Amino acid sequence: MNQNFKVFNQKYWVAYITLFATFLLFACEPQDEMISTDKSNRISFSPDTVFFDTLFTGFESPVRRISVKNFNDEAINISRLYLQTGENSPFRLTINGTKQQEANDIFLRGNDSLRVFLDILPPKLDSDEITKLEDFLVMESNGNTERLPIVVWLQDGILLEDSVLDCQTIWSGKKPYIIKGNVLVDENCKLTIEAGVRVSFLTNAALLVAGSLETNGTATERVTLGSFRNDESFKNALGQWFGVFFGENSRNNKISYTTIENATVGIRFGTPDSDTIPDLIIQNTEIRNMADAGVFCLNSDVVIQNTLIHNCLNRTFSAGAGGNYYFYNNTFSNFGFNFFREEPSFELSNVLAFIDTLGNEQVIREDLNAYFINNIIWGSIDEELTLFASPEAGFQTFWNANLLKTTLLDNSLPNILNQAPMFVDAFNGKYQLDSLSPAIDAGLDIGLEIDLEDNPRDSNPDIGAFERQ
Repeated sequence: MNQNFKVFNQKYWVAYITLFATFLLFACEPQDEMISTDKSNRISFSPDTVFFDTLFTGFESPVRRISVKNFNDEAINISRLYLQTGENSPFRLTINGTKQQEANDIFLRGNDSLRVFLDILPPKLDSDEITKLEDFLVMESNGNTERLPIVVWLQDGILLEDSVLDCQTIWSGKKPYIIKGNVLVDENCKLTIEAGVRVSFLTNAALLVAGSLETNGTATERVTLGSFRNDESFKNALGQWFGVFFGENSRNNKISYTTIENATVGIRFGTPDSDTIPDLIIQNTEIRNMADAGVFCLNSDVVIQNTLIHNCLNRTFSAGAGGNYYFYNNTFSNFGFNFFREEPSFELSNVLAFIDTLGNEQVIREDLNAYFINNIIWGSIDEELTLFASPEAGFQTFWNANLLKTTLLDNSLPNILNQAPMFVDAFNGKYQLDSLSPAIDAGLDIGLEIDLEDNPRDSNPDIGAFERQ
């Protein structure tokens, strides 16, 4: 073999190997990394609409997550991703971990997705009305344009932060009152909340009533005292604010057609005095989703009627250190659908032990009198009553025409014991009576003409807060 043939042969193999290596390089490139320019290969958004429930102007919104999905086997280049209204949009984007209103040339592998985060700092409206604001997240790739609708409802609010109210204050109108910190109704002063008003409390906020509180809701325009967050994951979340706390000299309080929700304690009331005149009347009211108790009283005089208290981590109602209590046509229900329960829902005691500010144990014992007519006390555990009577103070309870889950009361009393009330749908908060409920027509006529929802009661009223229609 001559020298020229050897050189030719070596050159041939070098070229062949180089060509083969190049072929392998491209042949081994994963398909999901090969960019397609085919217009039929499209990218989609998930969800198909971004929706924010009513937000208050001036407060940052929750963050929404958006997935940009490439269901194709090949990669796609997103040439542009942006908000339709541009840099001046109140909506804000975070793309690939960077806050930016627009991004260009984003490489997206086949069968992969890109996460985009969206929020908004709502601009002030200077309006009493709830206002709809819209925009679009726009994506351009392979000559295609996809648009994701963004919808938000905005409302101006009236912000009150760590303040003492004027002595005769009235809250009214369409704008919600937003409470940050503590708002105080001073002694000998009164706060009146008119029908339809919503009061929204930020985390750790509370309404403190040293004077008087009156809420004047109606069946169609209820007063609402609730949490600041109202998006879906927080809608029924317990303990988002502290609650309504009454001072020991508070008098002449009336809560009507009101919803109190998502706090630690709905109402804490402690007004000891020497008479039996009610210092608090709660009527046609719903108290729900409490991290501790719906109503907690200390040696007080309280009337509760046509009221529903439910879904409280510890107690729907608790009274300690005595007092005088009157319960007419209420429903106290505790199933613990979203938490674990071990303790009875309803508690009465004529004694209270506590540790004072100096670290000493103090014990208060006072007479307790409680009257129950036409009430439902029910829940998910075997015993829903706690009756603790110290022999060093009086303890009297009167029960007539109630439906109760308990073994503590004498069967000879005129009550229905341990028969399920048969609510329509307790899981979804519907405590109206099913057609087969033993509570129907089993109550006493005590002069209450309407039920919680303003429906008429007949001469044979149903037990509980609702009259079956």
